[in-house]
Amino acid sequence: MKSGFVKRILAMMGLVTLLVTPAQAEQGVSDNEIIIGAHTALSGPAAIWGVDSTRLARMMFEEVNAKGGIHGRKIRYIVEDTQYQVPLAVKAVNKLLNRDKIFAMHLALGTGHNNAVFKRQFAKNVPNLFPLTGAVSMGLPLHKLKFQSLSTYQQQARSGIRYFNKTKGHDRICTFVQDTDYGQEVIDAVDKEVKAMGLKLVGEAKHKPTETEFIGSMTSLKNANCDLIVFGTIIADAIRGYSTARKLGITADMIGNVASSERIVAAAKNGATEGFYVATSSRAVYRDMNPSDQQLDLIERFNKRYGSDPTGAIIYAHMQTKLLLKGLEDAGRDLTVDSFVAAMENIKNFDDGIGTPLHSYSSTNHVGTDGVMLDVVKSGKFVPVADDIHKM
Repeated sequence: MKSGFVKRILAMMGLVTLLVTPAQAEQGVSDNEIIIGAHTALSGPAAIWGVDSTRLARMMFEEVNAKGGIHGRKIRYIVEDTQYQVPLAVKAVNKLLNRDKIFAMHLALGTGHNNAVFKRQFAKNVPNLFPLTGAVSMGLPLHKLKFQSLSTYQQQARSGIRYFNKTKGHDRICTFVQDTDYGQEVIDAVDKEVKAMGLKLVGEAKHKPTETEFIGSMTSLKNANCDLIVFGTIIADAIRGYSTARKLGITADMIGNVASSERIVAAAKNGATEGFYVATSSRAVYRDMNPSDQQLDLIERFNKRYGSDPTGAIIYAHMQTKLLLKGLEDAGRDLTVDSFVAAMENIKNFDDGIGTPLHSYSSTNHVGTDGVMLDVVKSGKFVPVADDIHKM
């Protein structure tokens, strides 16, 4: 009987402990740490975006951690390589959600890769923050846990078509895109703009992300007599596609989007991409092209941390990481997903200091900005052509 009495007392003590213990912390948030995750390409055809974007985020997190973190919590950033393959993205996300138990996903790369994991990610109440894709689905339809940054591929493609129609009279439009979810985004945008402006879609060519030979595709577009070829490409296919077109004697203007707005594209050997346009949401920053003090400071910090100047991907990640840090700061010490979302929805006209379009969010808009700028390759670098072409 004595033993049974002791057990009852201990059970009652346990119940009291449960009643007075504070609610369990949000996943990925402990007393001294916030865990952030990313699935991205550290290898494969999109690695140049995945490597430097997550490098920049890590550097910025380290700088914050060195100053004591956010409300006393330091940020741990766990990055998983997908090789730009959707099945590997799914595997990586399962690990990040269930083993690492991240608080939020930040800078996940790829349209199909993000779309494939949204359902399981949101079931775990894990926000998807500023993925490295301009797909409309990253911000629309509105979802509590989706936050997009920079303008969409559709905004960029449509703005580019309008610019060339109004400045050069181009009305015979062609597309050269990846046969992926990303490529379909570009096709959808072109179809909408062609219809809206009464233009003509006269040629289409699709390719796999891994293809390296585009003579057949570009020959078909040459025969279509395009005025403007809209690219839905990333790095290697942008370079090879454009250079092949020029070798075949195609004189049409050719325009990509932010996914091809990478310094390695502009710096292709033997001027292979000279004259290639990009409708982009963030501009490359070059040390020798009169950067602002803030831009130069960013270059120097990155170089000191990693031993080389950043590629264009750093610009694509700077605004996003600043936004994440602001959201965490504004959410306060009692960090939850709800408090973080509320903080994000109160951000207005946020300036990252390096020339990225201002960003604003609200309870009815998680997209951030529709700003589009136009650049062109000259002498191995992207050079500004026009600002705010989305307003044309």
